[in-house]
Amino acid sequence: MWKMKLKLCHDDCPVVTRCARFGVTVLSYPAAVYLRSGIRHASHICFMQGTAFAKAALVADLKTDANLTRLEIEGDLFTYEYRLGLEGQHVQLYYSNEMLFVEPVLNSPDGHEYWHVASWDKAVLSQFWKDLQQNMDSAEMLSFGQTPLKNVYFPNIMPKLSPGQLRALTLAYDRGYYAYPRKATLRQLAKIAGVSLSTFQESLRKAESHLLPKLIEVHVQSGPQMELAIKAPLRKAGKRR
Repeated sequence: MWKMKLKLCHDDCPVVTRCARFGVTVLSYPAAVYLRSGIRHASHICFMQGTAFAKAALVADLKTDANLTRLEIEGDLFTYEYRLGLEGQHVQLYYSNEMLFVEPVLNSPDGHEYWHVASWDKAVLSQFWKDLQQNMDSAEMLSFGQTPLKNVYFPNIMPKLSPGQLRALTLAYDRGYYAYPRKATLRQLAKIAGVSLSTFQESLRKAESHLLPKLIEVHVQSGPQMELAIKAPLRKAGKRR
């Protein structure tokens, strides 16, 4: 399987431009491109990572986009439909159905999209790269080669957590509890959360007991993962659950 990793920048993306503006990371799966009433549309499934204020600001601003035709939001997950032109910088205009996503597109606060795609046919990826070079504000090829498709990102491997467990885990992650050296104690986190130390500790430990076996299971079964394949699920779990 031929695989290609790209770093792209284009100012007409409705998501990554807002990621840069509001300091939010968004993992996205471009789902489909289709014609409706003679106009080309694209749908995306997205997952947000960031502070509650920043995520709310991103969504509020996205709703003002004149080309946004549909939007559905459920927590940190949102699905949207966007009206495309016949030409321009939208990456999906050049995406081929002969390509596969190895990982979701990473829309970074640094203003870039990171794509990791694959195809049986080298020429398909080569044409994709050629089109992007001609139409993006900037395009950088990070890697391109033929290797077995070993590590594929699957987004639904993590267990669901209760609201209290999710809040405890998110707060611990955001405040550096899992950093080395630790930047916060359980007592400090409990005070920020407005609950007793024992309540916060119980919520956090239950969240960890649900989460860690899944992470270990995936890591042991699939072997060492590529950098994004490790970091995206970890960050997703810390922010989502």
